[in-house]
Amino acid sequence: MLFLIWILNFAISWFNAWGCGKTWNETRARGGWAHFMNWMGAIMSAAGFTWCYLVIMGFGAAYIPFEQDDGTYAALLNPEQLSVFFDLGYLVVIFPILGSGVAIMLHSWAAFWRRRTFGSGAVAGYNTFANVYNFYNAARYVPTALDNVTSFFSSSSSSSSSSSSNDGWKGKLIIFMVVVSVIGGVLTTYVILTRTAKSTARSRALRYQQEAA
Repeated sequence: MLFLIWILNFAISWFNAWGCGKTWNETRARGGWAHFMNWMGAIMSAAGFTWCYLVIMGFGAAYIPFEQDDGTYAALLNPEQLSVFFDLGYLVVIFPILGSGVAIMLHSWAAFWRRRTFGSGAVAGYNTFANVYNFYNAARYVPTALDNVTSFFSSSSSSSSSSSSNDGWKGKLIIFMVVVSVIGGVLTTYVILTRTAKSTARSRALRYQQEAA
């Protein structure tokens, strides 16, 4: 089930980046609200890719064996540390998702008001449902995730025991994994968007040349 959700989220993120790239040059030249909405779509794409990479990182940390000081092997992150990793990753991606989601929802409302078609109404309805659902889950989960993250890092930095020392470098590893996931999400969106924008520009230039000839 998680694999299917991962595939779906990756595909949606790729489509968002591709869609933004198709109109990026045009909206950048015009500026204003259109280009702002393109940025919102790019942020959504980057957040989606980041989530995908967080899952990969977490899966690796949970199943790749790591040699400990006593010579035994265990997972790189134990269940508690893995929970902190996913909670921190969630806190990093949820706020950009909520912010861009509000802008996209309002834009879809405006589009429905102008067009009054079934398609624009369906899009507005879906965006509204998705945004309300995200806010509802964030209201329930953000306080728990924030408490889990702050408790872990505060306990690992305030104690000098060997277990706390181990948590200390594991905490740095958790932050590093989250940062790598974010960078990966942003770079993936950037590459898809810029390549699509360049390809679209070349296609339009070629079409204009053929029409002029």
